[in-house]
Amino acid sequence: MPPRPAGRPSAVLTAAATAAVVTTAAALLAPADPAAAAGGQYSSAQLIRLAIANVPALHAGMFQGVYGTADSPVVDAPDDDGDFSDPDGVLNHVTLDGATVVRSSNTSGKAYGQTLNSGMTLYIRDNDPLLQVRPVSGSVATVDTYAECTPPPVGPYALAYARTAGNQIMVAGHTVGVGTTTLDVTGTDLHEPATLGDSTLTVDYRPHEVPSTGGQTPGVYQAEAWIDITVTGVLNDLTGNQVYSGPITTLRLGEVHASCLEKTSPTPSPSESKTPTPSPSESKTPTPSPSESVTPSPSPSESVPPSPSPSPTGGLPDTGSSAGGPVATIALVLLVGGVAAVGVARLGRRRRRH
Repeated sequence: MPPRPAGRPSAVLTAAATAAVVTTAAALLAPADPAAAAGGQYSSAQLIRLAIANVPALHAGMFQGVYGTADSPVVDAPDDDGDFSDPDGVLNHVTLDGATVVRSSNTSGKAYGQTLNSGMTLYIRDNDPLLQVRPVSGSVATVDTYAECTPPPVGPYALAYARTAGNQIMVAGHTVGVGTTTLDVTGTDLHEPATLGDSTLTVDYRPHEVPSTGGQTPGVYQAEAWIDITVTGVLNDLTGNQVYSGPITTLRLGEVHASCLEKTSPTPSPSESKTPTPSPSESKTPTPSPSESVTPSPSPSESVPPSPSPSPTGGLPDTGSSAGGPVATIALVLLVGGVAAVGVARLGRRRRRH
């Protein structure tokens, strides 16, 4: 099978490289601020966050690191003017071409994070530059990021911006603008003229601002900003055969956060519920037993006169008189008197016969 001609890659490869831009940025440059998950008022700033992929064709080895950090998690504590100790070794791959600022502040009236970067150059290996943020003569800073929030009662308000001087991001000697740019490059552009031929780089350059209104935004408690630059490539050898396709580097400049949210207590898990669900034997409202009726029966001294029940024979209702009452006594006297009268009459008739 003849080798594929050198030059622009197929549409399939270009689409794959573009997809790799998104995947690489998401995987390597997730937001860096760990305090965001805990809530509460805080601010933070990072000057550079760098990831380099393992690309044998460019003699690049895998690397990840952060340089220039500031954190202010405590309200009204002193400002943090930045830690530039570089424990990750970012400066082995980056040179700073001017003044830099990394600062965070957190007071009862405002929290903010800020970075300024006058210029820098990224080297994949040795002294061969791949990406440059070129300083602008007379400019205070080429890269300027800022996030601020104002808590209640004055706020909430939030502000964020990520700015660069125009047309000052360069990749492999080519200027790139905001958005996605496809570059046709040579082996010489990539500092590998003896092994690489015509190839393609895809550069995604995007400022990130939340809120994105460009000014103070009412009703918003949090702000964040940064600039992402991600480079992927389809690299060919001198005969046009593809030797690499995928991510090359991802660079985040000036990641800043500010939050004026009130700190919230974690929601208890079902096993830690403050009001446990009662078991059937522990019902909140126990069902009363016959001897524990919810409405106790009145005592004899508090008895309500019962309603008269109908006579079993269907006669008149009971008058309420007892068996020894006046009515029963009169009836008994009449009955005895009648029996006596009958007895006297019969005795008189017997005597007349004799």
